[in-house]
Amino acid sequence: MLRRVLFAMVLGVLGASPSLGQNPEQATIYRDTWGVPHIYAESEEAAAYAHGYAQAQDRLEDVLTAYLVAVGRAAALFGPDYLQADIVAAIARHEEIARTRYPQLSAETRRLLEAFVAGIRAYMRDDPQAVPPWASPPEPHHVVALYRAFSWAWPWGQARGDLKRAGSHIDDGRGSNQWVVGASRSAAGAPIALIDPHLSWRAHNRFYEAHVHGGDLDFYGFSIVGTPIMAVGHTDVLSLALTTGGPDCADVYEEKIHPEDPLKYEYDGKWRDVTVEHAEIRVQTAGEPRVEKLRIERTHHGPILERNGGRAYAARTAYDDEIGIVEQWMAMVKARNLGEFLNALRRNQSLPQNIMYADVYDNIYYVRAGRVPKRPPGFRWDRPVPGWISRTEWRGIHRLANLVQILNPSSGFMQNCNGSPGTMMPDSPMIAERYPDVIYNIRTDRNNSRGRRVSELLGARNKLTLEDARRIAVDTYVDRIDRWQQALGTALAAHPDRFSSLKPAVELLLEWDGYVNVDSRAAPLFRLWKRACRERDSGVPALQIELGEKLTPEGQLALLEALDRGVHGIQTLRDRIDVPWGELHRIKRGGGSWPVAGLRADGVSTLRSVRFASPDASGVSHASGGQLCTTIVVLQEGNVVSYSLTPFGQSNDPESAHYADQAERLFSPGRLKPTWYQKSDLLQNLESTETLEFPGVTGTD
Repeated sequence: MLRRVLFAMVLGVLGASPSLGQNPEQATIYRDTWGVPHIYAESEEAAAYAHGYAQAQDRLEDVLTAYLVAVGRAAALFGPDYLQADIVAAIARHEEIARTRYPQLSAETRRLLEAFVAGIRAYMRDDPQAVPPWASPPEPHHVVALYRAFSWAWPWGQARGDLKRAGSHIDDGRGSNQWVVGASRSAAGAPIALIDPHLSWRAHNRFYEAHVHGGDLDFYGFSIVGTPIMAVGHTDVLSLALTTGGPDCADVYEEKIHPEDPLKYEYDGKWRDVTVEHAEIRVQTAGEPRVEKLRIERTHHGPILERNGGRAYAARTAYDDEIGIVEQWMAMVKARNLGEFLNALRRNQSLPQNIMYADVYDNIYYVRAGRVPKRPPGFRWDRPVPGWISRTEWRGIHRLANLVQILNPSSGFMQNCNGSPGTMMPDSPMIAERYPDVIYNIRTDRNNSRGRRVSELLGARNKLTLEDARRIAVDTYVDRIDRWQQALGTALAAHPDRFSSLKPAVELLLEWDGYVNVDSRAAPLFRLWKRACRERDSGVPALQIELGEKLTPEGQLALLEALDRGVHGIQTLRDRIDVPWGELHRIKRGGGSWPVAGLRADGVSTLRSVRFASPDASGVSHASGGQLCTTIVVLQEGNVVSYSLTPFGQSNDPESAHYADQAERLFSPGRLKPTWYQKSDLLQNLESTETLEFPGVTGTD
């Protein structure tokens, strides 16, 4: 208790800082019946203040944890699970760059960030009992560090991918869904958009849902927890969706190390010094806390990831010293039309992502966005390049006009579920041959099961209804299941005696409709069969099956042997093979557990993407990631409406009615709720109203 009282005193001093003005402005937090805050204020700063306050009310520990991860001090409190994140933060210098470059942000941006952080502090001051004993007051530059940490992960993953192609063990990967249908193919006569990121549900990774209205801000969407602006969502004019995939925004340089001095490297025939930094990372353990001593070596290209004999491999990303994503995203969210949105994109601060836009004026737009270096020709940029010559140095950054993009395609719809621009729509004009490799950065024909499935569903509907959109958003059909069923049936027919014991399992799978729904009795067996097919040395010719090709006798035997292992696997979990999916796959929150459909694992990826942890002692796998903030938006001018779905609930307080209400009533059955974006709708679905006084923020010019 003393710790919390002292903390409240510290916050009291901070709250009385000269940076706060003396003429309070009011901001109102309306909470709907799902507990989602709808914030109304006169100014952007007052709205940001209330947004910070609301985030702290609902998820204070997540906010503060996100900041600790961004600045690299999480392992000291939360243990070894956060050590790697702290190491990356130290290598990337997120806090140092955010702090030193913070004054370079515009006064408008700084006022917004400072108001947001002031709102978090105000809640901590108002409710000291809610403040965790390990907490320290957040600072505005922590928000910038968090934006850096979130966006830097993608190009950092690209650099590690280059190293992997050179023989390193490092790996990375993410995925999401997005699509949009233009007015000509919409029953509403207006564009309909899907926003559907798939990420880990680790507490500080889950986005925060809110409607924020103040000054030129008017968005409904999902923010990285601990930040004031939506990452994805919509305004009264536009929708904004992101999926992983983009141009090549990072490289690895192979450095020649001096044969007698490991701290010197060659550059244009001369030797340069490797700079060395030492850092200490405290790690909380079950016993005594320990200190990890970190040695960070850098060349002028960037941090050294690995050494191998007389070579070192240094990573360089186009975002190493950047903080401009904060201002670019604010400009994108505040855009009033496509032209203003494109002007925001021209700041060239986007992380490597597929950005999909739609607006109330019936524009639909896509860009494979990213901050792409201009690279000299003659080198393989998807692998380490020679770092010992100046000819491999970057020559600037590509303009937006050079990137892969399309406006209002003739198809009237498009999708990108982490596939190639060449597979986003029928007869896509965006093909690899028209772009440099580093800008296209994928094969033209690269697609996946989610992309194929949604293209099929959208292409079959000339007038997409809202109900169609809802069904597609949570569709659980396994793409190409018919080919697996055909291969299996043919295999058993060719070897009936040797595998006669598998006949019940084969019949169960052949009678299955292919949907991973909670009542499906074949889906669990199918998952374990597919897992067995993917085992090393399984011999199962999966690609041939996917292409519908005839299998050799050896391939048929391998397929049946994999099924035999799958049957054994399901029988170790239960005493039968026809176990309902929802009995083994559930979403858990507190003491509650509910069945959940969909899958992304073991070579199966349905549109309703859900990842599961390993089975517990009872054989149940609980959802741990996937669909994070599924949103459907109907962009009708003057009457934008939207529907959303999140895994758990708005609050992290186990005593709150909104701790697990969405898990039970929405996520488990796969239903999206109305967001009540229009204020007239909101006022008919109110749970509470709270008015805050925002004193104002000054002293940032």
